Amino acid sequence: MRAIFAFLALVLPPSVLSLPSERRDSGSALTEIQALNFALSLEHFQYYFYERLHHYEPRDFSNAGLPPWSHGRYAQISSHELTHAQFLQNILDDKAVQPCTYNFPDTDPRSFVKISNIVEAIASSTYTTLAKYLSDPDYIISISSIHSVEAKHSAWINADVREGAAWSTAFDAPLSLSQLYTIMNGFIASCPSSNPLPPVKIFPALTFPSSVMPGQIVQVSFSPAAPKRDSQTLYAWFISGFKALVVPLRSDMTVTIPDTLQGFVFSVITNNKESVSDDATVAGPAFLVFDYDYQGNDQSLPM
Repeated sequence: MRAIFAFLALVLPPSVLSLPSERRDSGSALTEIQALNFALSLEHFQYYFYERLHHYEPRDFSNAGLPPWSHGRYAQISSHELTHAQFLQNILDDKAVQPCTYNFPDTDPRSFVKISNIVEAIASSTYTTLAKYLSDPDYIISISSIHSVEAKHSAWINADVREGAAWSTAFDAPLSLSQLYTIMNGFIASCPSSNPLPPVKIFPALTFPSSVMPGQIVQVSFSPAAPKRDSQTLYAWFISGFKALVVPLRSDMTVTIPDTLQGFVFSVITNNKESVSDDATVAGPAFLVFDYDYQGNDQSLPM
């Protein structure tokens, strides 16, 4: 580890490796330390997921119809996530959060690939959002550099392993940190009591049927159950890049998925058709993937 940080000290300004301040940006809910610790929590989450690669061999990938060399590429991604975590730990020093205990449900290489897609989608959106909480130029550069690599991971998984599109739209979706942590929390069993709680809300998990397509009418559920609705109208937001489509959630918990959606989509249930803020969020996000081919036509991929 010391060798890694000695190298970083040569290529980065000294201030990058110093402890960030407790200052808050005007109107910001997070200090820089909290923002960087959120990034570290994400990197722990990613690294411990990719550690599950040890449960599989290259031949397991081949037997599952996946390229056997993809096992080695995933090992490289795991190494990247460890390096990211070590880098952030060095910046935060004794203020760094510790890894949680995770519960990842993969049982075979194909389910591993499917979850890796979710993990990298969370990462890209998180780093897109975190930039707003940083004011030190060196931290912004560091986070941007990590974000670039995470985006490459996501593109590789989707293009080379899943044989789909390497991108969704021209932009990544900048969800709130509460919404992002809600997705991560679905894989977290427990965290050390010494870890400061992240200054975020955790919303009820939003679940869609396992196989959905644009244009379908589907029934969704919240877990735990959402507060009593009474006569309140709820809305389903479908967020893709910088755009969002909003449709009413019917009283029987069914919703019509807009037929123009493609790529990565985050769905959030709100009580406000004009806002997807934390105050308006009732449940979610749920992560959906609507694959499309090189001509822009909808397609269905197995993972």
